[in-house]
Amino acid sequence: KAYPPFFAPPPPCGNPGQSLRSQAVLRADTTHLHPQHWRLLTQRQSSRSHQGQNGSGGDRRLRGCFQDQVKKDPYAKLMTQREKEWVSRIQIMQLQSADPCLDDYYYQNYFERIEKRRSALDSQAERPKMERTRLITPQVAKLEHTYRPVQFEGSLGKLTVSSVNNPRKMIDAVITARTDIDETKEKQVRDKRRRTLYTIERTYSLLLQVQDLEKKYLQATESERVGILEQRNVKIIEMFANVHGKHGQSPDRSSEEQFNHIMCIRKGKRLISQILTLLSVDQATRLLFAIARGLPYFIRKDSQDEVLPCLLEPISLLLSRLPSAELTKLLQHLTCLPHPSASPPSPAPHFSSVVQNKFGLTLLYLILSQGERLQNSEKSSGLMEDNRWAELLFAVTRELLTVADTDLATPSLRPPNLLSLFSYYVDRQTLSLLDSKLQLSLKPR
Repeated sequence: KAYPPFFAPPPPCGNPGQSLRSQAVLRADTTHLHPQHWRLLTQRQSSRSHQGQNGSGGDRRLRGCFQDQVKKDPYAKLMTQREKEWVSRIQIMQLQSADPCLDDYYYQNYFERIEKRRSALDSQAERPKMERTRLITPQVAKLEHTYRPVQFEGSLGKLTVSSVNNPRKMIDAVITARTDIDETKEKQVRDKRRRTLYTIERTYSLLLQVQDLEKKYLQATESERVGILEQRNVKIIEMFANVHGKHGQSPDRSSEEQFNHIMCIRKGKRLISQILTLLSVDQATRLLFAIARGLPYFIRKDSQDEVLPCLLEPISLLLSRLPSAELTKLLQHLTCLPHPSASPPSPAPHFSSVVQNKFGLTLLYLILSQGERLQNSEKSSGLMEDNRWAELLFAVTRELLTVADTDLATPSLRPPNLLSLFSYYVDRQTLSLLDSKLQLSLKPR
């Protein structure tokens, strides 16, 4: 905490005591040294004076070495006296503290231990307690300076003068005025995304619990399996409520908002693909309808991730369990095609987005293929009598023929029974064109 000791050149030859007394008078910068530092300084100066007296020409030799050292020092005299005073003033200001016990803890603790040791020695020797000298920190008055830029008479504008106290601005950041409405909207978006991520993680935890219950079921006894199945059903209902709202709610657009946010996140899409096979047919169908209605939006959000194809396998298993009425509704949600009697026919951007995507076109093929199986089965012969199914097939055929070959995506698979399905509803010429169109869509581009 004291100034670094300043060791001057060796003193001139003569009486060491007189030399030290002259040094004490001339050296004003040592008045702030601690007594221990002062003792070390006097001992070193006396040892140098003794060396000069005992050796012949030692004083001149030491002085010559010191002068040679100054000449060789490349950093000598780089600072002016004013700069030295400026640095010294900064160091003195750093020594000042309103709470020395906190800011100068080690120095205060060091001298506290010394005082205890000396007081113990004084008490043993039965000597009167002496006041010990301590380092006195010089006090420098704090002056507050107000910066006033330099101005010249007759100059255009203000001149920028940079200094240590007023550095030049490197970046002129423009603060954009933001309203409370904008900040509120951004906060709502952030909060909504956080809630969605939390819902995904919570549903994954439920999925892991369901998997653990399935492992316990295989090792449990008959009496224990009933309770395990009940726990599993409760967890599955809770999973569905997390991603699509409560089980008792009607399947409207508002209840699908949370599901749409989940489908915009990669981890959320993989979560849906895993829980589709665990849900009941009714629950999984509601999720599938929501996917079909919002598919163009999900396709735009999946342009970089390309995770939607992971849903094809669980969806194909679900389609095999759907009745004909639900399959017709699903085709309507997926295509969003207008009624054939609409005049003039309006464009179908929803359908165009679906067939231009690999997942969308494959999903359309899977629905049509399952419709052909139901149509040929004896149990679901009513599909042939369903006018809405026939109208949708006519509309799908018309839209497929109007889409350019280069716009059709390459599907993941092409069921072999598609042409058999279309043969019930279109003539041979249209069927030939449709066959050519579907084959072109499978060629790699």
